[in-house]
Amino acid sequence: MNKSHPRPSLLWAAPVQSDTLSGRIISQVRAALFSSQLKPGEFLGSEATIAEQFNVSRMASRDALRTLEAMGIVEIRKGIKGGAWIAKENPDRFADALSIQLQLIGVTADEIFDSQLAIETRAAELAAVRASAQNLQDMQEALAECKSAKGDMHAFTAASIRFHELVVVASCNRVLLAQFRALRFVLQPLLEPNTTDVVARRVIRSHTTLLRAISGGNAAEAGEVMRKRISQVRSRVVSPQPPSQYA
Repeated sequence: MNKSHPRPSLLWAAPVQSDTLSGRIISQVRAALFSSQLKPGEFLGSEATIAEQFNVSRMASRDALRTLEAMGIVEIRKGIKGGAWIAKENPDRFADALSIQLQLIGVTADEIFDSQLAIETRAAELAAVRASAQNLQDMQEALAECKSAKGDMHAFTAASIRFHELVVVASCNRVLLAQFRALRFVLQPLLEPNTTDVVARRVIRSHTTLLRAISGGNAAEAGEVMRKRISQVRSRVVSPQPPSQYA
């Protein structure tokens, strides 16, 4: 008798009756996850038990599990303890997937800066209220890295984006952080070609002022400093143009 894990009790599952059998399984698993009937790390079942539970073929069960795995919803394990498990959190996987989709749909620079402005202005305000001593130390170290990388525009841009990321980390808001980490991949190619020595000095002054506002707990000033910095960068990178039309 296999005692590696208990037989799953999928009380939320209903027999699937559709031409898209695997799609219905995927929809029900997603619904159960969002309603908290399924939780991260929980055993979903094997290919065979899921097929039995949903009253579908092993092929439909296999197709559903492959898609759920590709979506990052489940982890498939092989061997005696094999089967499908609800995945544990991995924000970086979300960020990577979203950044790829942003690139594929061809987001404009205007859209990117709109998003950055919304995410980071709020993050700076929250950081001024929530930042820990460790957060402040990390930002101070990132600022020092910016200063030391001033002669290398590639290294400087990476260090500056790292400083921005640490501000969002200090906001203690995982939704803002996940969105920023997706945005940074499409943001860096816009910033690096426009980073000069003069720009680097302005950025360092802005970062210094922002860190002072966050350290002092001044949310309004922190938000305003971030807003001005992003707006200045935007005006340098993006030529004024009408809003894009979504096709």
